[in-house]
Amino acid sequence: MTQNIKELLKQIIPKPILINAWAFYSRSKAYTARQAFDSAPKEPQWLTIKELEQLQAHYSLADLSYCYDRESLENRARKRVSELISMARRQAGSMDYFLELGSWDGMVCSLLREMGKVAIGIDYRTHGFTDQAIASGTLLAGMDARYLGFGDNTFDFVFSYNSFEHFRDPNLVLSEAARVVRPGGSIFMSFGPLWLSPKGAHQYKSITVPYCECLFPLTLIEDFARERGLNLIDFAQMNKWTLSQYRDLWSKFSDRLDLVTYYETYNADHVDLIIRYPSCFKSKTAVFDDLIISNIDVLFIKHHRSP
Repeated sequence: MTQNIKELLKQIIPKPILINAWAFYSRSKAYTARQAFDSAPKEPQWLTIKELEQLQAHYSLADLSYCYDRESLENRARKRVSELISMARRQAGSMDYFLELGSWDGMVCSLLREMGKVAIGIDYRTHGFTDQAIASGTLLAGMDARYLGFGDNTFDFVFSYNSFEHFRDPNLVLSEAARVVRPGGSIFMSFGPLWLSPKGAHQYKSITVPYCECLFPLTLIEDFARERGLNLIDFAQMNKWTLSQYRDLWSKFSDRLDLVTYYETYNADHVDLIIRYPSCFKSKTAVFDDLIISNIDVLFIKHHRSP
C-alpha cells in the first residue's frame, strides 16, 4: 500500500477502526510466517555476507517521506500540535505546561509557544534545534531524558515523538516523565519502528534489507557497510527493546499511570523473509508479534493519588 493511500485512509477513517482493520489484515498476511516461526529451531543459521549482498541488491532504498526541510518540519509540527491539543482538551484541568522529550528540531514546542503554552523541549543533541525555533524564544535545552532537571509535578503534559525507541533506559525515562507530570496530567509517546520489526534497525539510507538486525550479526553489517562506503546509523542509537519489553513496561507502571489510549501498528510487508529464514528470527524472540508490530502510540494519565 502506497504512502499516499495510507495518508488518505488516516484522514477519512476513525483511527481505532483503521488500526483494527490493519491489524486483522496484517495478522492474516502473516499467518504462514507465524507457522514457520512457531516450528523453527531456536539455534540460528546465520546468513553470510554473500547473502547480504544478494538481498541488498534485491531490495531498493526506501522512498523516505520523512524529510527535514523547513516546510516538512513545519507541516509535521503542525500535525503533532493538533494531535496534542486534541488530547489535552479531553483531559480534566488546564493543560498549559508542556515538556517534549527528544525534541530534536524544537518546532513542536515553538508552535505550542505561539499558542500561549509554556513548552520546553529537551534533547541530548542540541545541534538539531532549528534556527527558527531558537529565534522564537522557545525554551530548548540539552538534557538526558533519564535525568530530568525539573521538579516533581511541574508539567501538565509530557510527550515524545519518534524518540522512545532510542532512549537507552525506557524504564528510567518513563519514571522521570511520571515524576515531573502533575497528578491528573498526561504522558503521550508515539514511536517506532521497534527493534526486530522490518525497519527496526533504522538503516533507511544504507542497508535496504528488511529485518537485517535479525538475519545478520551486527558486526557483519558494519563490515559490509564499511567496505562499500555506506553510512550506517550507529546501532547504539537504538535501545534494541522489543514490543514484549514495552508491554511489560506499561504493566509495571500501572500503579501510578492509567492507560487511556493504546495503539500498536503492524507491518507485515516482509514476512516472506520469516518464512525463508525462520530460525534467524526464532533465536531473537519467542514472541511472533515482536516481528510484525512496528509502532506504538500510548497515552497515560497520572493517578491523582500519585505524589
